[in-house]
Amino acid sequence: MSINKSRQVSEIVKCGKEPEYFFRKYCKIQHPVKGLIPFETYDFQNQCVDTFIENRFSIILKSRQLGMSTLVAAFATWMALFQKDKNILIIATKLSVAQNFIKKVKTILRNIPPWLVLPEVIANNKQLVEFSHGSSIKAIPTSD
Repeated sequence: MSINKSRQVSEIVKCGKEPEYFFRKYCKIQHPVKGLIPFETYDFQNQCVDTFIENRFSIILKSRQLGMSTLVAAFATWMALFQKDKNILIIATKLSVAQNFIKKVKTILRNIPPWLVLPEVIANNKQLVEFSHGSSIKAIPTSD
């Protein structure tokens, strides 16, 4: 889909202001059965995003398989793309979980339009994605 420069600028501004819009319109996630699909958030996930924005620290008590790691990966990607000098640290239980989180971030980044990734990716490995405007997403395990 090719859009003109003024439309790109308005889309960048809207995405920067509304993470849910960015998720719905531009983020694709890996589904275990369906493959690559658009990221359609549920109401409870949107409430979580609002909580993340309103509160610097959040603790979530939840059950498994609710899509929270995917939501946090999308939120971290949004924050790192649209805000300068944000250091996002994800602490995972194991190295494989940390690497899987970064894999989700990379899936999102790989599938959004190139004109939407304004900062350049300057570091990209299994545990870190760093951008030219000072933001980074790093995932580390709690154990060796």
